[in-house]
Amino acid sequence: MNDEKIETILRKAPQPAAPDGLLERLQRDVSVPRPAVAAAARHEPAPWLRRWLPALGVAVIFLSCVFVLAVQNRDLAEQREQNRQLKAGAENLDQLGRQNLDYQRLLAENQELERLRRENRELQQLREEVTRLRAQLQEIARLRAENQQLIAGAQAAPQTGNDEDFFARVGDPSDKALRIQCVSNLKQIGLAARIWANDNNDVLPPGWLAMSNELSTPKILVCPADKGRTAAPNWTSLSAANLSYEYLNPGGSESDPAVVLARCPIHNIVCLSDGSVQQLPKNRSIIMKDGRYYMSESPQP
Repeated sequence: MNDEKIETILRKAPQPAAPDGLLERLQRDVSVPRPAVAAAARHEPAPWLRRWLPALGVAVIFLSCVFVLAVQNRDLAEQREQNRQLKAGAENLDQLGRQNLDYQRLLAENQELERLRRENRELQQLREEVTRLRAQLQEIARLRAENQQLIAGAQAAPQTGNDEDFFARVGDPSDKALRIQCVSNLKQIGLAARIWANDNNDVLPPGWLAMSNELSTPKILVCPADKGRTAAPNWTSLSAANLSYEYLNPGGSESDPAVVLARCPIHNIVCLSDGSVQQLPKNRSIIMKDGRYYMSESPQP
């Protein structure tokens, strides 16, 4: 027999009845102490408290409502102030936007005005440049015409006897034609250098080859009295053996016309930077001063 069967049999057993009067005896014999709080709780509230309690409740509720309304009014006032500030900020923002648009418009107008001024200055510069170029073209045309006249005069010099007064002091008549031809060569060199300078910001050419387009032929660079040198057949074959004249002012300027540009050491004839040609006496030569060559101011011993 297991435990479940034993428990089932016990449950089916009859329950004994309690003796009569057992409950009264137990209540009489056992006394349970009651706490003071429970005793105090049995006391009824004072009459005045019971009379004012509803009024106090209403007052508390009313004060609570007043407090809540005050807080809500304060929050509402703060929200209104914030709303007013936001509106003022929006108005200021709109005003700033309009001012910004006005500023952008003025800036664009100022830039356009500056562009027009710059274009006007450029136009004035272009007009001045055109005027200067026209003057240079006229000068170049005049120089070229003068150069052609010199070439023609040099070719006809032995037959016509030009520059008779200039060479009146020359004692040997047979050398007169050679000197005339030498002077013509130096004048052509001076004109060619000035034409080259007009095309290159008034700077004289750096050497003979630089003005090959302005000189008619490399034969001009050989003095007719120089029997030790022969003229180069073309500019590509030009060398020191084909040069009689000394080029003394490379890269110089026409601003100082007294500077010697070229010199013939055989006849002691010089071509100055302004294109003029002068015959120096035997007792005068050229001297260097500040890196440039000048005619000596007094006769040399």
